[in-house]
Amino acid sequence: MDNPDGIILSVNNTELTAVEKKFFKKTKPFGFVLFKRNFKNYLQIKNLILELKVSTINRSPLIFIDQEGGKVQRLRGNNFTDFPPQKIFGDLCEVNENKALTLSYLTSYLIGNELKEIGIDVNFSPVCDLVFDNAHKIIGNRSFGKNPETANKLVSQYCKGLMDSGVFPVLKHYPGHGRSKKDTHNDVSCIRTDLKTLKETDLIPFLCLKEETFVMLAHITYPGIDSEIATYSKKINKLLRDYNSFKGLIITDDISMKGLTDNLETIVKRSYDAGCDIILHCNGKIDEMKRIYPLSKPISQKYLNFFQKKLKKIDPKVMQIENIRRELKNEGII
Repeated sequence: MDNPDGIILSVNNTELTAVEKKFFKKTKPFGFVLFKRNFKNYLQIKNLILELKVSTINRSPLIFIDQEGGKVQRLRGNNFTDFPPQKIFGDLCEVNENKALTLSYLTSYLIGNELKEIGIDVNFSPVCDLVFDNAHKIIGNRSFGKNPETANKLVSQYCKGLMDSGVFPVLKHYPGHGRSKKDTHNDVSCIRTDLKTLKETDLIPFLCLKEETFVMLAHITYPGIDSEIATYSKKINKLLRDYNSFKGLIITDDISMKGLTDNLETIVKRSYDAGCDIILHCNGKIDEMKRIYPLSKPISQKYLNFFQKKLKKIDPKVMQIENIRRELKNEGII
């Protein structure tokens, strides 16, 4: 079969409509992303995922979700644990680093384990952005904190926990959203920090990218690197490939966000032209997906090979889930 197309699609509700089924049947997306709107209960979401897995020409589409914990957690209740935001581990690290690293690993393992049980393959987590004073609160407690070195250690543990559960992490939002004074869901944003400073701060939590498979870009302009927004920036993609030695797949943030001002067709074309591998479309609007899908491009063999090698090596660790739950409860994490 030809390489899957570099696009992640979405669905509008808790069940596939006849229109969605007909459209997906002709497509070959890399995967699908799920949201709160797609979730009613445990059995329903499991059945929806099973249906999505056989709905396209690509018989192995990946299922993605944002299950960070804290305010960004798409699945709650119905056998899903309520997880804390990442900040709890950054705060703990200031008191007891070893304990913080252990608990962050166990938390991400448990998150991944719950996702894998229902057929989810990839989690849009961890958040690698640092917290800065006077910045917008959109990152806030989703971050591991202000300290770049601490964040780097916790990011590595979070990634390891997810991978050990059998779920791929996605590190976000490169090259750092923490300084933004705007929420890119709603506004255009620009961070005027020079590259040298970014390398000494914001980019440190992304250092483990050379070992990882997925990264998500920020819809932000960084004039210290390029005049183009990161999503359209060949220089930022080159920074990823060269400075961070990243060999995996570059994913846009949701192209429906207001941080991008072009029409969808232009966004798709410019993102691919800049070197993005995968377009992320999240709002579930079938008319939009029909407009942009013809512009999608197959994932390049080079980066697909890297992903497939990682996929073959993924070997979930069998751990005692109840013991993990007990430890995390005793420590006040869950």
